[in-house]
Amino acid sequence: MKVVEKKLGRIFQVSLETGDDFYGVINQFVKDENIRSASVFLFGALQKTDMLTGFKDMEGFNVDSRHFEDWRELVALGNISWPDQPPLALGDVTWDEPQPYVHLHMAISGGPGKTEDVLVGHLSGGDVKGMFMDIYELV
Repeated sequence: MKVVEKKLGRIFQVSLETGDDFYGVINQFVKDENIRSASVFLFGALQKTDMLTGFKDMEGFNVDSRHFEDWRELVALGNISWPDQPPLALGDVTWDEPQPYVHLHMAISGGPGKTEDVLVGHLSGGDVKGMFMDIYELV
């Protein structure tokens, strides 16, 4: 086991607006505020959603992805880090220097009229319908 003790730094309450590109807005905010490490909690809705729903098998990074054009409610927990190299989840991306990585595990509704179709997975993109996000910086 490895342990790193951190202290609570700044706390941000962020309201995202209809039409915001989730990762475009959040990654820019993280850069602007120089948030190097944080825990994240969010709840709200997306009007378009991209997600990774799990591994197809245990061979490499072989994942299922889903895209939804209807709005969906979600809750998510995650973290912010600045890895040296892009995580495999980002696909064919290269970096010249560390970049912010907002990693979110979520539960998402089935959309209007599909209340029994709840999914869990990783948020990989989306356009906001309305959302609140708490960012707890760790220093």
